[in-house]
Amino acid sequence: MMKKILAVAIASAFAAPAFAATSNVDVYGSINLSVENVDNGVDDWNRMVTNNNSFLGFKGSEDLGGGLKAVWQIEANIELSANGVTSSANTGTDGNIFGTRNTYIGLAGGFGTVLAGTHDTPYKLSTGSLDPFVGTLGDYNGIFGSAGATANSNLFDLRTGNTIAYVSPNFSGFDFKAAYVMGLEAVEATGSDASSAYSLSGTYANGPLFLTAAYEKHNSVGTVLCIAGATCLGQGTLDRDAWKIGAGYKIGNFKLGAVYESMDGDGTLGAIEHDTWGLNGAYTMGAMTFKASYATADDLNGVVNTGADMWAVGADYALSKRTMVQLTYAKMDNDSAGVWGLGQGASVGGGTNGSTGEAVSGFSLGIKHTF
Repeated sequence: MMKKILAVAIASAFAAPAFAATSNVDVYGSINLSVENVDNGVDDWNRMVTNNNSFLGFKGSEDLGGGLKAVWQIEANIELSANGVTSSANTGTDGNIFGTRNTYIGLAGGFGTVLAGTHDTPYKLSTGSLDPFVGTLGDYNGIFGSAGATANSNLFDLRTGNTIAYVSPNFSGFDFKAAYVMGLEAVEATGSDASSAYSLSGTYANGPLFLTAAYEKHNSVGTVLCIAGATCLGQGTLDRDAWKIGAGYKIGNFKLGAVYESMDGDGTLGAIEHDTWGLNGAYTMGAMTFKASYATADDLNGVVNTGADMWAVGADYALSKRTMVQLTYAKMDNDSAGVWGLGQGASVGGGTNGSTGEAVSGFSLGIKHTF
């Protein structure tokens, strides 16, 4: 109830009367701050990271009758620190709200949900719940969805703009998601098509068992494809794709997870070709959750010694249902020619922490609150 009162108060102050009159607006979000020490074998640095998936969001719906309703959401990253460049990959001033997370409008009914705007791709959503270190130094995106620091990491686990997506109803634990990402509103260059992509996933979650599979294809892209908050490339001549499968199982207080991913690309993007697999587990004992993960990426495009191994261990302590303290240690062991860096919050001045052939390791102590 207090969330709705706060949401209406904010709407009254900043929005048009029609928005303020909406009675079912929810405000929600997360603040995730950590203090970290990272060493890449060449440099060693300490910093405070204030945007480990910290965000603020508003969402709501309107009943249109006949089982149909309009749904909408506005969600943005938040940065608590003025020192954005050196403490994370973000820039901004104190209290800055910047960038766009899942922000859309759509229609929902017995057929499922259709939405348009900015949204996580089905490919990204498919295995997100299988990462016990999400939003920390051990985030699995250091190695999954990536092709190493020199090949523009985070190639596939994307949040894309210009997106039209469909989410099916839940059929006894099974659901299906599909998305099409449109290219820039620009004239196509001679001999090339505007960048586009499609992403598909199917998930079964029932009782202790979780199974998922996903596929994503990028058509005629350069380096990045309309990632929210980044430059979109409208034309290109290169294609790339990836598929992955994931599984999870819960036995009492113990959770197990596994992910396998295969990436491919043509032309100069062929350097992304490799397979990655990983295992993780978490055990909850009262307010404590102990967790560990291991993942390995093989050589890029068959070039010898360009892969890496990543592992992480950590513990979470729940101070309440919404507040927890997180302790994480993560390490990326590069092969002799590998250039991979740790993930979430681990960049240096907006760049990578990877160093050729060197191990990258770090400790992180943080606190997370959701509302």
